[in-house]
Amino acid sequence: MITAILIPHDDDSPLQRVEINAEDLATIQGIVEGSFEVTNLDDPPASIFSNDEAMLWSLPYNLRATLLVWMLAKGLRGRINVAGNALLVGQADKNGRTKSVPRALVKLLLETDTYLIERQHRPDGPWVKDSHTFNNWVEAFNFAIVQEEKYAAIQDTRVLGA
Repeated sequence: MITAILIPHDDDSPLQRVEINAEDLATIQGIVEGSFEVTNLDDPPASIFSNDEAMLWSLPYNLRATLLVWMLAKGLRGRINVAGNALLVGQADKNGRTKSVPRALVKLLLETDTYLIERQHRPDGPWVKDSHTFNNWVEAFNFAIVQEEKYAAIQDTRVLGA
C-alpha cells in the first residue's frame, strides 16, 4: 500500500489522502474513470495518474491537477491539461514500483494554511520572497505561474508554506 492524493476534478471537493495498492490497476482505473497515463513531475519527483482518454469522453477539466503539472513539470506547461479525477503519487523506483507521494507534497497540499512565493532571477541566484501571501495553494500556484510567464527577469518560482 502507498499513500496518494486524490485530486477530484470538482474544485469544490477537497483533495483526499488515500491509501491504495499501486499494483492494482483496476483500483487506479476506477479512480481516474478509465485507462490512465502517467505524467512525471520534476521537483519533488512525483507522478500524476490521469485518464488518458479524458478528452474523448469530455471529462471535466481538472484545474488543480493541471496547475500541479504546470508548476512542477515546467517543460509541460501549456502542453498538458488534465481532465477527470487525478491521483498524485511518488515516481516509480528503479524496479518500476510506484512509491508514495513525497511527504513535502502531502505537507504543502494537505497540511498548509498559508502560502508564499519565492522567485529566482538567475539560475544560481538567491531565492527572493514575494510580498503576497495566499490562503490556498491553487491561488499561489496560479500566481507563481503567471509571474514566471509574464516577467522575463524571473527565471524560476516556487511555492512554500508561509
